Amino acid sequence: MNYYFIDYENVHADGFIGIENLGADDIICVMYTEQSKTFSLELVEKILRQKAKLESYKAGTGAKNSLDFQLASYLGYMIAKSEDAEDCFYIVSRDTGFNHLVDFWAERNVKVKRVANFEGGEKDSKTLMFTEQPKSKVKSKSKVSDSNKATKEELLQYLTEEEYSDKILEIFNSYKTKVAINNGLSKEFRDSQKSSAIYKKLKALLKEKQKS
Repeated sequence: MNYYFIDYENVHADGFIGIENLGADDIICVMYTEQSKTFSLELVEKILRQKAKLESYKAGTGAKNSLDFQLASYLGYMIAKSEDAEDCFYIVSRDTGFNHLVDFWAERNVKVKRVANFEGGEKDSKTLMFTEQPKSKVKSKSKVSDSNKATKEELLQYLTEEEYSDKILEIFNSYKTKVAINNGLSKEFRDSQKSSAIYKKLKALLKEKQKS
């Protein structure tokens, strides 16, 4: 599961660029303040069209960086609640101060990244392009080495004949990362329970094929 903590005071509507790439298993937590509580109708409609779950929290005022403190606290709370080592946590903000938070959790083997929007958005060491655009799909395939790919027979060691499809094999072999594969399954099935069940069954094979 992917969690996205949006520093709306910092990124505003630009932070939602690429939201259409999210799946039904993703959770968006929007942090805003009294000074940054306005959402355009266009943005609201765009958010409502998505399958990702949405939460919103208003940060208190009267203290400098109150939103940042609330975001950091809620991030830690959700990390503590997480029961899946594959969960990823993304801070959607251009504020480089969050890099220290990323480093803190990296030392504890927790996957926390800072991005400027849902397409990655910034070119520094703390950002991650965690979605694969359709137009770059062919390019992604070429980067997957044969050792990272699986055969139909290998997938059938983990899936039943009824669960297996050539599309699942294509998704598995198209991407190098677990996050991209999970997103691909979510888009394919549009059923969070089904895609999540298949992803969990393939976890051992993902590890064997060294999917990062």
